[in-house]
Amino acid sequence: MRRGASIYLLTRVHGLRTHLIAPRDIQLLAKARKLRDVSDNLMKTDYATEIGQLPTQEQDARTLEGVFLRKLVERFFFVRLAAQGKMQDLLSRYCARFDVENIKRIIRAKHGQSAEEPNLIPLPREYSLVNFPALVKAKDVDEVASLLRDTPYYPLLDKLQPYRESGTTLILEATLDKIYFSRVWELVVKVVGMKDLVGEEMDLRNLLIAFSLKAREAPSRLIEEAVIPLSHNLPKTTLRSVVQSRLEDAPSILTTAYSRLASEAVSLLKSGSSLPLERLFFRQLYDDASAALRTHPLQAGYIVAYLLLCECEAKNLVSIVTGKQLNLSEEEISKGLFGI
Repeated sequence: MRRGASIYLLTRVHGLRTHLIAPRDIQLLAKARKLRDVSDNLMKTDYATEIGQLPTQEQDARTLEGVFLRKLVERFFFVRLAAQGKMQDLLSRYCARFDVENIKRIIRAKHGQSAEEPNLIPLPREYSLVNFPALVKAKDVDEVASLLRDTPYYPLLDKLQPYRESGTTLILEATLDKIYFSRVWELVVKVVGMKDLVGEEMDLRNLLIAFSLKAREAPSRLIEEAVIPLSHNLPKTTLRSVVQSRLEDAPSILTTAYSRLASEAVSLLKSGSSLPLERLFFRQLYDDASAALRTHPLQAGYIVAYLLLCECEAKNLVSIVTGKQLNLSEEEISKGLFGI
């Protein structure tokens, strides 16, 4: 990207950052007495217009989740459209994370034979490579994979047998991650200053894949085939050692910054906690994205940091409104929040 275009985009993103809800205000939302109080307080934010158009009786967790996710998509694609050249190409692939997440949600629903339609991220058709209405109507996971034959996600077809053998959608979800990060990384290496957060997310995703499958006692061969064949600060040989060893040995094998995280993950799995393992791994990513906003204000990585914090905000708001609707305590809701 040309220097003038780069400065313009960074300037725009610096301005957009000021629209994010501060962590202290997220905490106040978690302390709200009921769901209506949360939506009332959000009338001071970027979500005000859409929430204000909702009749009071329709302001439940699912409807508000749709508001948060639409704003998330809007923020991502606003930045993508403001970019030029290589940066726009890269952000186009980076935004495909919404396609990937929606495909995962559909696969989980079909695997569980749920009669309800999965709650997808609202993604305008022009922003997607996938025909989601057709996927939602598919009768099973096999048909979902078949319908993706002419998209970048066609490798799912080759993973149907391992999926059936393992009995878990994690095999297919890991394949989607592999496709996504391979496509993004191909362009990340061509843009100065973009590697750190994208590379960290890729490393964390690999650890999450390995830990999740090992917790299900999947064969090492299957896990090695599932992980993303790229690395940033997590050497392939180290990841292979983690895959081939006991989960308890992972913290001593990971001599990088991921060692402490591995210890927490092992403890979480042993305790039988209901906290999803993914929250533990991605709490670190969002914390590092927040730090990057302070330490790298003039680098291209600032753009990725901002987008990750948009994602963090949306997830936090979804957790809060869901918790309020389920009458969870403030403490229970706070456990699921990021960057707090």
